[in-house]
Amino acid sequence: MDKMTKKEWAKLRDGFATQSLLDAVDELDTLRGVLGDDGTKPPVMRGQLLRLHRLAMDVINNGAEGQAGALFELAADLEDEVFDMLESVTKLHETLSTLTALQPQSTD
Repeated sequence: MDKMTKKEWAKLRDGFATQSLLDAVDELDTLRGVLGDDGTKPPVMRGQLLRLHRLAMDVINNGAEGQAGALFELAADLEDEVFDMLESVTKLHETLSTLTALQPQSTD
């Protein structure tokens, strides 16, 4: 690897705040709560999706109209949770993209 030029160093220093990597860790921790799986206990969301499927089968395929409220309430809750996850993943991606875009040619 060649040495980085002064201009490359300046671009890197000015273009990326290392604090954003700690922020990315926080975003990842947000996802861990939803997707955490220690190998013995599946993520909570997995169970919620399976419950949503059961409700959908009852309502849509079996006409259990009385369960429609629970179906749409759970669907809305999951939609909100997935949206929050998407925001976290997007922030994590933006942080990493910002850093990789600043890679000097001398480090290729």
